[in-house]
Amino acid sequence: MKTVQDILEQKGRLVHTIDAGKTVLDAIGELANKGIGALVVVRDGKPVGLFSERDYTCKVILTGKRSENTPVGDVMTRELVVVGPETEVSECMALMTEKRIRHLPVLDHGELMGLVSIGDIVKDIISEQQVVIEQLERYVYYS
Repeated sequence: MKTVQDILEQKGRLVHTIDAGKTVLDAIGELANKGIGALVVVRDGKPVGLFSERDYTCKVILTGKRSENTPVGDVMTRELVVVGPETEVSECMALMTEKRIRHLPVLDHGELMGLVSIGDIVKDIISEQQVVIEQLERYVYYS
């Protein structure tokens, strides 16, 4: 089974971040401009949380907070579930399912080196399954 490292080599290591002191409005602007669903929240360059579309709807809109003056650090998801580059794709899928999350920051010795999404994981699993199907078809055809 492939690892997170394999996925990052294919998709790249670019991680969009936002400082915990920035406003929710800044974060929403970044999500929209980049066409992404989450930002890793940093403080002094270190990951301290995650801000997603879900955080915006549940912790800002539904609670009546104002995006213009609410710091991202006040509404981010603080319980960061992270993986390492050696984590297998199947383990990522299990974690995401169990924790009901869609993004996993990738840390290597405390350093942020990437972010994998549920889309990245599903794409990889489908690709692996396609390879197995093709191998089985060849086996059946040539047997």
